[in-house]
Amino acid sequence: MYKFCLFFILAVMSFSAYSQKKPDRLKDYLPTDNVDPRSEDNRRANQPKRKRYRQLIVNSTKNVLYGNPCALEATRKMGFEYVVQSPGAPGSIRGWPLFWNNFKVKTRLFFLRSPLWKPILKGKFKKCRIKSGDKVG
Repeated sequence: MYKFCLFFILAVMSFSAYSQKKPDRLKDYLPTDNVDPRSEDNRRANQPKRKRYRQLIVNSTKNVLYGNPCALEATRKMGFEYVVQSPGAPGSIRGWPLFWNNFKVKTRLFFLRSPLWKPILKGKFKKCRIKSGDKVG
């Protein structure tokens, strides 16, 4: 009887040894590495790429369509943004720095986009104004 009990206990222990599973990894169930605590995601290689837009500084909102998402997208496709400033406000750029900044941006647009970048942009702005309801007729 003693041998039978010992054999039974040994058999039960051997079955439980076969029934153990490999532990599940969290990484197998998730689509990205972002939740894995061992991976380092705060690296420059993993940061999203940002496009740097040049800033063309203007003193009035005339013919700029400031706040129109279609116009903003059109200027960003060309590689710049309009920045509206009040000429008398503290911190506003005046004189030579304003001229030099705008000269560099316009020269870049002239060579990268087209010598006719301004009329092309005006045509896009006209379509944006009609699409958004800023211009009727």
